[in-house]
Amino acid sequence: MRRLLILGAGSAGIAAALELKKAAARTPDMEVTLVDQRNYHFVTPMIYQVVAGSVEPSFISSPLRILLRQKSTAGRFRFIQGRVQSIDIERKKVVTGDGELDWDYLVIALGSTPNFFGMNDVEKNAVRFRSLRDAIDIHNRILDNCEAALLEKDGQRRRELLTFVVVGGGPTGVELSAHLQDFLLKALAQDYPSLTPQVRVILVEAQDALLSGLKPSTAELAAARLRSRGVEVLLKTRISKAWAGGVQTADGQIIQTGTIIWVAGVKPVDLVASLPFDKAKDGRIKVNEYLAVPNSPNVYVIGDCAYLQQAHGSGAYPATHQVAVRQGPACARNVLNAITGKPQRPFRYRFIGQIIYIGRNVAVAQLLGLVFDGFAAGFLRRLLFLEQMIMYLGLLTAFKNKVGTTLDWFFAYFYHRNTARIE
Repeated sequence: MRRLLILGAGSAGIAAALELKKAAARTPDMEVTLVDQRNYHFVTPMIYQVVAGSVEPSFISSPLRILLRQKSTAGRFRFIQGRVQSIDIERKKVVTGDGELDWDYLVIALGSTPNFFGMNDVEKNAVRFRSLRDAIDIHNRILDNCEAALLEKDGQRRRELLTFVVVGGGPTGVELSAHLQDFLLKALAQDYPSLTPQVRVILVEAQDALLSGLKPSTAELAAARLRSRGVEVLLKTRISKAWAGGVQTADGQIIQTGTIIWVAGVKPVDLVASLPFDKAKDGRIKVNEYLAVPNSPNVYVIGDCAYLQQAHGSGAYPATHQVAVRQGPACARNVLNAITGKPQRPFRYRFIGQIIYIGRNVAVAQLLGLVFDGFAAGFLRRLLFLEQMIMYLGLLTAFKNKVGTTLDWFFAYFYHRNTARIE
């Protein structure tokens, strides 16, 4: 019996697990085990919709046992809910809170965590945006702040409650700022009309441009469109200090705010740092073109934990969802090839482009070298969203969720969004 162990059920881990699940059904001498601290998987690109009240959280999450369910006559596949505490590479054992697991082939897909760059006060006071729970918390905080602002007599405290600071000008920060602006000034305008003039959404970026890694023209276009919609974009602005009621920048500027959302970078989870592998400066584990760890037989690393140089010499693959969901199946096929003695296949992914949400009918696109915005980009963004809803994890996966998400998203287009707390 060959034991395959997958650690993590995020974008990369679940993609690998579903590929290996199919193989387990036709390979009786193979046992596949997936371990994750949560018993559900959520669609990462759609958590913005939860913040903005566009989609119910239950529609973009699925129980892992249902996703991975098989007929009793199929191969051996199991899911274990637990937190990975340590990995012993030499003894080929993984320690969880409920005991040890042995493996012959190991896939590490433990994901990443926010990188606060050693600023403990920021870590203590900032809100994270990495999980479905984080998205729900931000949604609820917006509503709680609006309710508190209605009753607040002190003008400075009211402004603080209605000021939302997003730190980090990458794709996540840009899209989150746009969704916050839409939700606060459009969807909530009827519920809190007196508060609308005092709402501020501020996007803070330490570099001199947004969207690092994309073309300068794309970054300039995104900044211009955000500002035209009322988002305050602060470039070359580094956060140096944070407390419960505000932040201070490196040049001494103080922004009074009750909500700091940190999306200024990620790093691998702490467990990855303890592993005896060669790592890049950002802490990710260096892997070869087959997604395997050099000099560590039968150990593979994918997703946000993996550092792999692109073939055409433009740096390492970024720690993004679109890379992770492609590495998962590629890794699974290489594991199967290793078992059957077939040659490993190199991972290749060509970056076609990205479409960044700016507003209901507006997006900024960089596709196949072309940069454009406006209605055309917004239309393509909606098509991409529909494709994600329909195709993610397969056509037959959670059909009810796909229909519910589509209906929610359709009504949200007309600002008929959920403006109640999510408990």
